[in-house]
Amino acid sequence: MGSIINELYYGNIRPVEQMGRLTPEVKDILKRMHENEDKLEESLNEREKILLRAIQDDRLEAACIIQEKRFREAFTLGARLMAEMLTGSLPIS
Repeated sequence: MGSIINELYYGNIRPVEQMGRLTPEVKDILKRMHENEDKLEESLNEREKILLRAIQDDRLEAACIIQEKRFREAFTLGARLMAEMLTGSLPIS
């Protein structure tokens, strides 16, 4: 294995894929959510279905933005921890 920067650059490390793996608990929740959305959509008229789809799209867009922000914050925190360890300003016991 080469340097971490090279591994990231060449795609050998894919943090986003690791974050995307779902636990069985989350899979069950998502399955229920989709089933409930389908049931709701069946009872709506066409105008209401369009509105529901817009809400779903907005929710997905917001989730993507939040996920990217959390990834950046976690990466930055990890880099700061490493910098403090390397400069000796982080006590290691």
